[in-house]
Amino acid sequence: MARTTPEDITAAVVARFEDCPDPRLRELMRGLVRHLHAFATESGLTQAEWETAIRALTETGQITDERRQEFILWSDSLGLSMLVDALANPLPEGATESTVLGPFYVPGAPARAYGESMAAEPAGDPAWVHGRVLSDDGEPIAGAELDVWQNGDNRLYAVQDAEAEEDHLRGRYTTRDDGSYAFLAVRPVPYTIPADGPVGRMLEATARHPWRPAHIHIIVRAEGFRTLTTHVFDEASEYLDSDAVFAVKPSLLRRFEPRSAADPERPEGVDGEWFSVESNLVLARN
Repeated sequence: MARTTPEDITAAVVARFEDCPDPRLRELMRGLVRHLHAFATESGLTQAEWETAIRALTETGQITDERRQEFILWSDSLGLSMLVDALANPLPEGATESTVLGPFYVPGAPARAYGESMAAEPAGDPAWVHGRVLSDDGEPIAGAELDVWQNGDNRLYAVQDAEAEEDHLRGRYTTRDDGSYAFLAVRPVPYTIPADGPVGRMLEATARHPWRPAHIHIIVRAEGFRTLTTHVFDEASEYLDSDAVFAVKPSLLRRFEPRSAADPERPEGVDGEWFSVESNLVLARN
C-alpha cells in the first residue's frame, strides 16, 4: 500500500472543512491550514521547534489577563496588526491614516471638557494638543468624540501602573461646532512593550528591541463617518524608524512646539514651560 505523504495529510485536513456551513469560515480555515502546513513544510519544522512553539502559545495564554494582552503583542510585533489594519482601511486621499489600537486601550474613559487635562497626577511636560476634526471634503465635524490615552514620563499607561488612578491620562473629548478640539496631555515618551514574556523572549532571540516611539493614541468617532484609530507621533522621538510594532506612518508625525511660561496662550493650570502640538484629523465618510 502507498505510504502517507505530507501532501496527503494537508489535503485530508483541508477536505475535512468541506461541510462547514459558513462559507467565510470555511475559506478562512482552509487557507489557514494550507499556509500553516506550507510553513512547516518549507521550513522543515522539527518536532522540538513545534514543541517550543506550543509552549510559547501556552505561556501566552497564561500571562494574558485583563491588564495585559500577550496575543495582541504577538500580532503587533509580527506586523500582522498593521497588515490587517491596512487591508481593512483603504482610505480616500487626504483622510488621516489609521494605525494599531495597541494592547493598552480600555473603554469607558471619562468624558472631559474642551481643554481639560487628562493627568490625575504629575506625569511629564504639559502638552496642549489641538486641531480640528474634518470630513475628507474639508467640512468641520461637530460633536465628534475623541477617545484619547497615552503614557506618562514613567513610560507606563494607567492600566499597567497599579499605583495610578484608573482614569489617569485617559479621556473622551467632543468637538465644538467648528470641529475644533483641545486637551491638555503630557509630552509622551518612548517606552517598551512588555518584554518579560514570550514576545520579549522572541525579540531578544532575534536581536530585535522592544521600544516604541513616543505617541498619543486617539480614536475618533462621528456619526456618518468611519471610525478612525490613529496615533500622534512626536517627530523628534527615538525609534521612529524601528518601532517594535511597525505602526509609524510619516503622515502621523507632528512637531511638539516648545512654549515658555510667559506665553500668553499658556493653558490654564500650566505653571512652567509647555509644548503645543496641532493635529487635524480627517475622517472618511461611511
